[in-house]
Amino acid sequence: MKIAQVNVYFQPFMVGGAEWYVYNISRELVRRGHEVHVFTSASYDEKKAPESETIDGIFVHRLPLSLDWSYRMKVWKGLREALLAQRFDIIHTYDYAQPHSAVAIKAGSESKTPTVLTVFDVHSMIPRVWYKQIPMKVMEGYVAGKTLPSASIVLVRAPNLVEPLIDLGGVPDRIRVTSSGVRDESLGNFDGEDFRRRYSIAGSPVVLYLGRLNPLKGPQYLIEAAPRIVKEFPEAQFVFVGPDQSGYSEALKSHAAEMNLGSRAHFLGPIYDFADKMAAYASCDVFALPTSYEGTSQSIFEAMAQGRPVVATGVGGVPYQLTDGVEGRLVPYADVEALGGAIVQILGDRELSMEMGRRGRERVMSQRYSVLTSELERIYEEVHVRN
Repeated sequence: MKIAQVNVYFQPFMVGGAEWYVYNISRELVRRGHEVHVFTSASYDEKKAPESETIDGIFVHRLPLSLDWSYRMKVWKGLREALLAQRFDIIHTYDYAQPHSAVAIKAGSESKTPTVLTVFDVHSMIPRVWYKQIPMKVMEGYVAGKTLPSASIVLVRAPNLVEPLIDLGGVPDRIRVTSSGVRDESLGNFDGEDFRRRYSIAGSPVVLYLGRLNPLKGPQYLIEAAPRIVKEFPEAQFVFVGPDQSGYSEALKSHAAEMNLGSRAHFLGPIYDFADKMAAYASCDVFALPTSYEGTSQSIFEAMAQGRPVVATGVGGVPYQLTDGVEGRLVPYADVEALGGAIVQILGDRELSMEMGRRGRERVMSQRYSVLTSELERIYEEVHVRN
């Protein structure tokens, strides 16, 4: 099959989980003999990438932006023309509330090409300050009316997203729940001790946060929970990995200083190298994600792949990824006491920690991209034949 993937960012701009999903699923599709083209933005945060190149067998086409207000408010130049210039068997686009998806689905309609739309989360369900909620709801309502009813099939990451998408115009019998996942290589052996040495992380245990440094992701609550953890484990280390957004890393560093964490807090910035990122998971004793909302977290699956217990907030699709008390702990959002208590509980019980890690690794076996790609191929064939 000749497949077009359309996403706001791609290599080298791996801003979040959507970018990693598109990259990993595209690599797997190429391995299986498909011809994969990714259409994406040419720039991010004033950085630019080549107009076109081939990455791991994936043909990458980067388009300039005529409008760039925010991550979800972008207008691309020439996307429709680029999609119509080639004959694709499938056009697969990501995010129902972005203009590029409306353009991709319209191009599919014009060329009689089946379209697949993947939804990672429902934007109006994400907690935001009111002045950000208003434009997001306007954008969501306008673009969703063009994407959700028109896509050949809509893939969502968790069952709790189905009803809200139907309310926004999704066609019930075209919506299917499919999971996110991890590269098969994530289950390999990675040197956590070497990671600690290379990044000068002296002390133990290690609590890892890996994700965007954004207040909605909740890293500030891990910092606030740290004194409770340090009281029980004086040598505890807190490692933050991820790209900075709007200068929030500086606020987090100041907050860590206020909490008297000193050299216990390590801000490593983003890690894009796969092996180095997996070594980060291998280096920790607990992985923490105190996020306000998550469709599905790839970081949680990756931590589980390395046999690490997870403490996360029970929001969005997270409860469909792990069960409280089985692979880790689920805590209420912004509940610093519960967050710190759950981490202390796991760190203080070696047998519990190992059992949670073992169960998490077992659970993630079914979330490997080799498994998920087989399912996606069946969906592609289904909509292609139906079309």
